[in-house]
Formats: sequence, structure tokens, C-alpha cells
Amino acid sequence: MHLIDSLPRLLFPTRRRGLQWLKERLQVLGVTAPLSPGCLKDFIANAAETADRTASPGETYAASLRRQLDAAAQFIHLWTTSDEKLTRREWSEWIEIARRHLLPRSWKIQPTAATETRRDDSFKVPERLIVKGASGARPERPLTSADELPGAQILSDLKRANDKS
Repeated sequence: MHLIDSLPRLLFPTRRRGLQWLKERLQVLGVTAPLSPGCLKDFIANAAETADRTASPGETYAASLRRQLDAAAQFIHLWTTSDEKLTRREWSEWIEIARRHLLPRSWKIQPTAATETRRDDSFKVPERLIVKGASGARPERPLTSADELPGAQILSDLKRANDKS
């Protein structure tokens, strides 16, 4: 233990030492996601606040801070490497920080399966509406007038509707 680690909270270099410890822990855990300086600062500030509140009677501020930073690093590792719902109550502040700084999450693509579906005859195009055959050839029945073209009835209905207005 270094002399600096035994300093009280007011004299302890929380930002510099906290940043060093958090980066070291993230590197050990293998976190490769980019974290902005503001994001790191917010995690350190949260850990400092929590360390002050949760320090056990015989524990130094530095040990409590390190414990909180380790927990934050574990959360960052979990956040960036999984897409699970993180709903633990004690993580709510960290989730807020991660969302505020757009900390990336890992996405898992669910396996898909193709299924074949067949439609009944109600989806079939009526013969009278087919102008060209499947290969582009003319249909077997010749058209005798323009009134027999597909959609002729619809066009005449639209024209009549337009004349009324």
C-alpha cells in the first residue's frame, strides 16, 4: 500500500487516481469500446460519491473507491459485451450514465428459420385480368375491344365519379 492510498478523502487525488484505476481495470477485463472522457469522469464521480457513503469503518477511502471502480468496470464490461436487460436496482445510476454518453452495446442476432407458406386460390389473379402470359406471349383469347381490357370498368367508374363533382 502506498502512502497516497492512506490519505483522507479531501486530500486524495480522486480524479487522477480513479481514472488510472478504472482504465487499468477496463483493460484487464478486455473492454475495447471507446469511452469518452466525460463518460469516464461521470463513472469516477459516481464511484467517489458511492465510496464515501459505503465505506466500512476500518476501510480507507482509497480502498472503498477502488472497490466501487471495480464494480463500475464490471458493469461497463457487461454493458458493452451483452445485450441482456440489465435491471438490477443498484445499476440504475450506471445505466443512466451509459445511456447519456451513448456507450455502445453488443447486439446478438437471433437465429431465424425460413418457413414455406402456400396461399390458397383467393390470392390468384383472375384469368380475365392477365394481359400477357408468363413468358411474355399474348394470351390465347384475343381482345375484341378496348372495353375488355383489364381495369376498363374501374376507369369508367372513376370517370363517372369525376363527372359528378
